[in-house]
Amino acid sequence: MSEVNSPDVSTHKSRKKLLVRLFSGTLAPLLFLIILSGALSFIAPNFATRNNIKQIAVQAAVVAILACGQTAVIISGNIDLSVGSVMAFAGIVTAQAFNLYHVSAPVGVIIACMAGLSGGMVSGIITAYGKIPSFIVTLGMMGVAQGVAGIISNSQNIGNLPPDFSRFGFAELFGTDKTDGIPYAVVMMLIAAVLVHIALSRTAWGRSLYAIGGNKEAARLSGVRLGWAITSVFALSGLLAGFASIVNIARSSVASKDAGTGYELDAVAATVIGGTSLFGGQGGIPGTIIGAILIYTLRNACTLTDRGPEHQRVIIGVVVVLAVLFDRFGPGRNRKTT
Repeated sequence: MSEVNSPDVSTHKSRKKLLVRLFSGTLAPLLFLIILSGALSFIAPNFATRNNIKQIAVQAAVVAILACGQTAVIISGNIDLSVGSVMAFAGIVTAQAFNLYHVSAPVGVIIACMAGLSGGMVSGIITAYGKIPSFIVTLGMMGVAQGVAGIISNSQNIGNLPPDFSRFGFAELFGTDKTDGIPYAVVMMLIAAVLVHIALSRTAWGRSLYAIGGNKEAARLSGVRLGWAITSVFALSGLLAGFASIVNIARSSVASKDAGTGYELDAVAATVIGGTSLFGGQGGIPGTIIGAILIYTLRNACTLTDRGPEHQRVIIGVVVVLAVLFDRFGPGRNRKTT
């Protein structure tokens, strides 16, 4: 047998390909985050403090939860531009339930998740069975969710949330008066990340999403139920938008119809920076979480160095474009054309 076809050479090539894809996905943004954090520790002495690191993690939690759903959607070859608006809609519905019907905090959590799920389900059904591009469908859903949230709230912010519910925004697991714990926002982010990661990497459903994103027609011919898979992935995205609304309104102590403005772009940015290919078929949750933390590390750095929101937008925009270019032309990446 020739050397080219030998098992050792094939194994070596497989390992090399795996390492290249791992670097271009999770390890590249992680390395950037480590280098950035090291540099900021010298440039901004307050950066490396315990409270500041915790603040970055808490601020990143909402976008990270949204980005977990966005990652699954983009892996399937679609995109969800409505996650921010659906999150705001779910927050308004939950706050109204507290004020009008005096539901308990656990019931409020369920209402938030179900409200988000309903929005995602509608987008998924129209995309899957109406055969309309997800970009158009979710752009329309963005407007619908914003409008309905405004109607329900009479375009007013809604407060008066139960103290037990506010714990999701400020309380800490295992925390005491003398010791720090883990913020509930971070715990919820980790729960969402772990569950979605398992669903994507360890289930037939997750494998079907990668197959659809890689080649939809081949996935159909291999027996993947396209309608069900696409509907379910948008339903997951909506469910996580509702889950994120719990943290969002608990942290601000108020629900607003405009609370989700810009979050859809941050979710896409975190997903792309984390190594998920916009062309579909590649990506994962670990990189997405790193991407979300990286975005808020950059924002925190701008704040500590007296840079305004305009600088934040420029820097994050440049990072996103570089991530897309790396996705398009980097080693081991997906080079499909649209």
